[in-house]
Amino acid sequence: MSLSRPDGLRAGFHADVHDPVSGLVHAGEQWVPERFLIEPHEHPVWEIYLQLHGVTRWVAGGESYLLQPGHLFAVPPKLEHHLAGASGNHHFYFAAIDLDPVVRRHPSLALDWPAIVVHREAGEVAYAFAQLVRELTTRYEYADIGLTLAVDHLVLAVNRAMAPTAAPELAIHPAVRTVKRLLDQEFDQRWTLRRLADRVGLAPSYLAELFTSHLGQPPHRYLNERRIDRARQLLDTTDLSITTIAQSLGYSSSQHLARTFRSHTGTTPTAHRRGSAASERLG
Repeated sequence: MSLSRPDGLRAGFHADVHDPVSGLVHAGEQWVPERFLIEPHEHPVWEIYLQLHGVTRWVAGGESYLLQPGHLFAVPPKLEHHLAGASGNHHFYFAAIDLDPVVRRHPSLALDWPAIVVHREAGEVAYAFAQLVRELTTRYEYADIGLTLAVDHLVLAVNRAMAPTAAPELAIHPAVRTVKRLLDQEFDQRWTLRRLADRVGLAPSYLAELFTSHLGQPPHRYLNERRIDRARQLLDTTDLSITTIAQSLGYSSSQHLARTFRSHTGTTPTAHRRGSAASERLG
C-alpha cells in the first residue's frame, strides 16, 4: 500500500491498496479547494463516494447528480464519471472496492446493487468510512484483518443505505431517535438544545430529560463526544490546522475546541498531535 497527496488538495490523502483479500483497490479522504476538477475516468470495480461538506456536481453515464453533505454516490464498474464544473471548498471520502471477495466472505451481502448511480442520504456510511481511514493511516496490530473488516463494514453500510429503512428493534422515543441521528450525522452544526427541541416539537427541558433517560447523558455531552472522537481522528491522520478542525466540527474557535478536548481527554489537541507523531516515529 502507498499513501500520497495528489497535487492541488488542501489536505487529505489517496491510498493505492490493490489488496485481493479485502477487495480494496484504492481509498482516501480529501479536502478540495475551489475550482478543483476530476477528469472523466472509470474503474473496473465499484467506486463509493461520500460527500461530507460542501456541494458538488458529478456527471456519470451522461446524467448529472448534485451532491449535498451526507449524500452517497456509488458508481458501477466501467461507467465513466467526473466532477463537473467549479465548486466551493468541499470534503469527501472515497473507496474503490472489488465486491467479489466481500461476497465470498458474506454471501448474504450479495444484494442487487442497482446498475445505476446511487444518490441518497448515506446514514451509517460515514462511520464505516471513518474506520476505513483509521485502518489505512494508523499502524495497528493485525492490520490485514482490520482492513478486511473495515471494507466489509463499508459494504454492509452501503447495502443498508440502499435497502428500505428497517424499524429499530430497540424501543426508543422517536424524538430521541431523531436527535441522536442529527448529532451522529451533523455534528459539525452548531446545535443548541432549543434548536434540537424545535426540530422534534418538544420543550427543551423535556427533551434533555428524555434524551438522558434513553442514552445516559444529555444531548450536549453526546454531541461533544462525537466531535472529540472525530477531532482525534483528524489530528492523527491529517495536517489540518487546529483552527480548521475546530471550524469543521462546529466549534466557535480553536480555544473552544481545546477546552472541550481537554475536558474529555485530559490533554490538548496540540499535545495529542505531538504524541501521535512521536508514536509514529517510534513505530
